[in-house]
Amino acid sequence: MNRDTKTKSLNFDPRGTAIKNFSTGEQFHIAGLTDPTLEHEAVNLRTLNRNVLNEIRVNNLLESQKYLRLDCQNQMVSDIQMNDHKIVRLSDSTAPADGVNNRTLDAAVNSPRSENEQLILATNENIFQRVMFLDGTSMPENHQNYNGKRITNLGAPDEYTDATTNGFIDNQLRKRTFHVTPEGAQGHLKMNIHRISGLANPTQNNEVVHKHYTDSQDEYLQGLITNLTSQVDALQTRIVRLERFLLRESTEPA
Repeated sequence: MNRDTKTKSLNFDPRGTAIKNFSTGEQFHIAGLTDPTLEHEAVNLRTLNRNVLNEIRVNNLLESQKYLRLDCQNQMVSDIQMNDHKIVRLSDSTAPADGVNNRTLDAAVNSPRSENEQLILATNENIFQRVMFLDGTSMPENHQNYNGKRITNLGAPDEYTDATTNGFIDNQLRKRTFHVTPEGAQGHLKMNIHRISGLANPTQNNEVVHKHYTDSQDEYLQGLITNLTSQVDALQTRIVRLERFLLRESTEPA
């Protein structure tokens, strides 16, 4: 027994030895305790340390998944935001997917090109001279033959020289064209001092008449007016005679 700490070690026998009095303030050890197998059993130091170490390992494992290890034993799961900082002391690349330092880049740019590379560059330059860039930085040198193909998804024109769309043309024609449907005309018709020719003789009161029809009606009306004028003159003459007759009758003695 350690007299300074007043500690005693007790060994339980298979029959079990009960500790009844703790009022003396002495500390007791339970020695020979096996590893627990049930939830309500006492835990020895070996089991406690093992559980604590396992928890530490789990926490370390979970925590290590948030960082890039220096021994490269884990992999990146997202992009790195460098915030305008540099990656320094980068070694020369050896694989196509390796990061490239400035020395490797300068060596690649300044190195003599092979015949195949020179041929590829010359071919690309020749192709670029014959195509239009999608960013609009180049212009065609001749008329474009689309061989019966269409240009689709074209925007509305802004300038008079811009290519236009079928919908834009239809919209403009709809504003400027006098449409005639089986139900009737749609919109007003402004002739701008031009003529409408080839009209038939009207059959309804609300139909347009042509000059020949108007002239013929004018001649007909003129004849009616002349005839009416003659009849009016004749009636006027008869009225004058009648007035004279009545006047003479009234002046003669009975």
